[in-house]
Amino acid sequence: MSRKKALKLVNNCSKYSHLLLASKLMKRLAEKLGEDSLEWELVGLLHDLDFDEVRNDMSKHGVLAAERLKDKLPEHCVYAIKAHDYRAGFKPKSRLDKALIAVDSLSVLMEEAQEEFQEPDKQDFKDKLERLSFEEPWHKSNIQKCKEFGLSIDEFFELALVP
Repeated sequence: MSRKKALKLVNNCSKYSHLLLASKLMKRLAEKLGEDSLEWELVGLLHDLDFDEVRNDMSKHGVLAAERLKDKLPEHCVYAIKAHDYRAGFKPKSRLDKALIAVDSLSVLMEEAQEEFQEPDKQDFKDKLERLSFEEPWHKSNIQKCKEFGLSIDEFFELALVP
């Protein structure tokens, strides 16, 4: 699938800006880790394709998107989308799976930090993560998955701060 086709699929999604940010971070991360940057970018772009339809039953989040994408993306990409939200019940296995989980939470953190700070830095991200963890504790464990694919939290945050 091309990026252009993927953009058409998510064009009307309520999480469109989140998806653009996640895809940018996934592409950047793939380049840093020597992975397929187009695949990772598409996974980031499409991971919340079903959000508006399943927002009242998050156990289906990622699963419905995966069903729609099964003939459009490689199987390992579709699995990453199914596994990106723990509520769907799929365990992350691969580097791609863990990267998507970490990037999804990092994207949320970045969006919230940008509302609070003019130009957030690593320390702003760390502070925001601590505050966010009281309300949504899974974000911290999700972001810490970066250690499982070879980056420290500081390196992961630095990746997000590249203009």
